[in-house]
Amino acid sequence: MHTEELFEYQSALRYSSDALAQILCHCFENYIVRFVIDGDTFARRFGAEDLSLNDSIIVTHQQQPVALALISRRGLHSRVSALSIRPEMRGKGLGKALMQRIVADAHKRGDRQLSLEVIEGNDPAIALYHQAGLRIVRTLTGHLAAEQSQAEVAPLQEIDPLFVSHRLVAEGATSLPWLIAPESLFKLPGKPRAFSLGQHLAYAVVQVGADKCFLRMIYVPPEHRNQGHARTMLAALQARFSPLPLAANVYVPEVAAPFFDRLGWQQDPLRQFEMTMTLETPQ
Repeated sequence: MHTEELFEYQSALRYSSDALAQILCHCFENYIVRFVIDGDTFARRFGAEDLSLNDSIIVTHQQQPVALALISRRGLHSRVSALSIRPEMRGKGLGKALMQRIVADAHKRGDRQLSLEVIEGNDPAIALYHQAGLRIVRTLTGHLAAEQSQAEVAPLQEIDPLFVSHRLVAEGATSLPWLIAPESLFKLPGKPRAFSLGQHLAYAVVQVGADKCFLRMIYVPPEHRNQGHARTMLAALQARFSPLPLAANVYVPEVAAPFFDRLGWQQDPLRQFEMTMTLETPQ
């Protein structure tokens, strides 16, 4: 019996956020990292990522959900925001069939690019994505700040996160990972907060969590670089949100890792690969 005959594919549009959260957690059982999410968090998190329920896929077997592919879209760029398969359903060709469907759907929509992130060391998933035509384009890292120094800190001005997004777009800083792209920064789940240093010498966007303050973006305009403004901004943020430690999740392009290393930040052992494929332009 062919794989296609064992499974049924449905649009995620018919499912509630609560149901999708349950399916996602159910399918991510025994994953490399523990995955727990509720319906409200699901809606806020994936809403910020521009989730398209109409293009996302639920796979069922004997009327029970056994796999899920969440698809986010911005213009002609699609991203696999999450792909998970029940442990007992792995090794049956479902992953390959699901990726083929994702790529085919992107072609039908006229998309030009398809991308995703995958944890370094998840070799079966990396092999699956390679087989589907995606290639690794960069590595993403995470960092945890060192203890706050006692040096005098500069004052910060709180601003609208949307202003930071507009500046990034205006200055051409758009080739960024999906989760820290300008389109994400102003609508992060919870209450994103943005700050400016001096007369727009540097910008930062953070999310204040229960046990950490997460740095989602730090940006210094080209004309103000190499003058210590990024270091000053980070020191001011640490002072402002102390005693919460300042941390950057695993969204940071590896090219920026040396900067955090010089500041004494500890690099997260978890790393991700960003993978992408260019889709053929329809004739």
